[in-house]
Amino acid sequence: MAPIKSPFQKAVSNLKAPSAAAYVQADWDTAYKSATPTVEDTRLYEAARWIAAEAEEARQRFPSPVFGPLSAEWATILAVAALNREYRTAVKLRSEALKKRGAAEPFISMDAMSGVRISSDTGQHFTTEDLAESSTDLTENWLFDALSATGPNPPPDELSFYAIEAGRAYSFRKSLNTLWNQARHEGWFFEQGPDGIARWNPGSRQDMVLNQTWLQRQKSNLMNYPNIDISVWPQLTVSQRRKRARTHGITSATRTGRTVKFKVSSPSYLSTRPPHYAIERSALEGAFLNDFLETDMPNISGVKASMLLLACYLILDIANELSKEVKLPALLSPTHAEQLALSVPADVLRDALVQGIPVSSEIASAIIDFLTFELKNGSNEKGNRGLWSAPLVKVPNRDEYLLPLPALETSNPARKVEAWLEKGGIDDVNPVTARGILYETLYRSRIKDEIDNNKKFKSASAAEHGIKPSKDFKEEIDLLVSFGGLCIVGEVKLFLMPTEPGERVRYDGKLESAAKQAKRKAEALKAKPEVAAAALGISVQDAATLQYLPLVVTAQNYGFSTRVEDVLVVEAEFLKMYLSGSDIVIGRAIQLGSSRTVDQTKEYYAKEASAAKNFVKEASSPYVLTRISERFVWATSPFPTLAHAGATLAVPVFRDVSGAERRRAQSLIDMLSPTRA
Repeated sequence: MAPIKSPFQKAVSNLKAPSAAAYVQADWDTAYKSATPTVEDTRLYEAARWIAAEAEEARQRFPSPVFGPLSAEWATILAVAALNREYRTAVKLRSEALKKRGAAEPFISMDAMSGVRISSDTGQHFTTEDLAESSTDLTENWLFDALSATGPNPPPDELSFYAIEAGRAYSFRKSLNTLWNQARHEGWFFEQGPDGIARWNPGSRQDMVLNQTWLQRQKSNLMNYPNIDISVWPQLTVSQRRKRARTHGITSATRTGRTVKFKVSSPSYLSTRPPHYAIERSALEGAFLNDFLETDMPNISGVKASMLLLACYLILDIANELSKEVKLPALLSPTHAEQLALSVPADVLRDALVQGIPVSSEIASAIIDFLTFELKNGSNEKGNRGLWSAPLVKVPNRDEYLLPLPALETSNPARKVEAWLEKGGIDDVNPVTARGILYETLYRSRIKDEIDNNKKFKSASAAEHGIKPSKDFKEEIDLLVSFGGLCIVGEVKLFLMPTEPGERVRYDGKLESAAKQAKRKAEALKAKPEVAAAALGISVQDAATLQYLPLVVTAQNYGFSTRVEDVLVVEAEFLKMYLSGSDIVIGRAIQLGSSRTVDQTKEYYAKEASAAKNFVKEASSPYVLTRISERFVWATSPFPTLAHAGATLAVPVFRDVSGAERRRAQSLIDMLSPTRA
């Protein structure tokens, strides 16, 4: 990260961003000349000038509004149509890339499955998720402007020109905003060669790889439970599969004039692979969010997160069925645009939820309202993650909704449900449904169970209720565990995984605060061993000899293995696995086109003493992270320019398993019975 430290950075922190129309170069020049600039200051100043020049050229190049003669209604339809067309094209390219990889490399790691990159005609490298994220985010800007479009109805007979122009304008604007946030918060800078090409690099390649590693680790964690389902699914009967998945779904949907006819029935589940709903539901069951899926939401009576998940998949059923009827046209008529945008009447959506969940008509309407995209206005910020948590787009002046495919298909399950819970009133502000307290309680219980069942431990102990403040001891301890002479004093935090530079900066501040608390509490316990003794059920003499180790324990991965304020940050799932004493699955490879998999496992210790001795080392450089980070290699990807000769971005590309790992996977899978295929 690149925290604001220097006088120059503080001086410009309140100035308009270079991508904004109100940016004033003279203000930046004055701030720079008034400072004794550091290398980082100069890089930031030059980045601002470069981005400002591009932004100004874009304002000259792209008309405003970019929708031309379109009304708010048709500008909205065109936004979702363009998004769905781009996403479907990327999915097709990814499928082709996987087929080519499957022919050359029949075994692929589960990590790499989610990191397959495709290349555009311009040489850009991106995953389908990358494109889905950037396209969906820029579509939100498009939808904001669409509301102010004032063109008449009906629209022109050909809309592809407006789709292309608007797509270019919003894509370029999004690219510049992203680049600026990276320069401001993470120190991105450029070096310009004799050819005039600006070569952009992150302020720290190590930090960027670590950020990508944490995100990849999160995906791996979310697949812990689904991997079990994937292995077992082929052996299940159809009735057993329905119990693990959905009993009802939209099994057909066709467009007839201005309406959509659909059929709700039991899915056949004939495939040997579990459906997406079963995988996502299983992922959530294996995550910290499982404990909140069936909790009633105070802000939407009669609704639970599990019902919202079912609703989203019923909506996705309709989207997928309607997409089958729609080819990707070269030209775009209004009819094609409506079909690509997957427009559905409100009463059809409501009836689908009534029959498919099932719920009353009133609750179905409430769910639709809850899942409808709203522009942030200051009063609806809570739980508003844009299209990712609200994937229904209301068409202005119509009782119809549009279905953005990438928001429905690729949204991060944990972030989506986190947003729903927050919007629904299940958060730490509400004392009745406080998530943090419940999570700490359940996590302590699970840690105690792991320790009690760990046959390698002989004298380990966990404080079942932590430590509550008292007259003689003012601190509250979330997690207290002793083993092999080591005593972990854990500050447990239920933080949402950050994904963009601004979020990471805010998260860093939270980690710093948590680290200071953990350090203070460990020192307090060290000074009063009798308090630790009482909580752990050991003698005061034994408590006095313990080595007290402050830890920040996070529900998700960000910060894992790093030190903040000299306090180690550890992922909750890793700590639980470590204390279990069992061999840990550290990687999984799959044979493309089959259900055959092979796991890599590792034993961290054989005895309690070695568990304590090795803990800091293993948690500081955990193989579950290094096996991911070591697979990243650097490539360059073109960056679009209007005011300069050209630009490239440094991009970390995630490679698949090494040759040695692949040979091991081949050897082990060859030993599997053919009936496992």
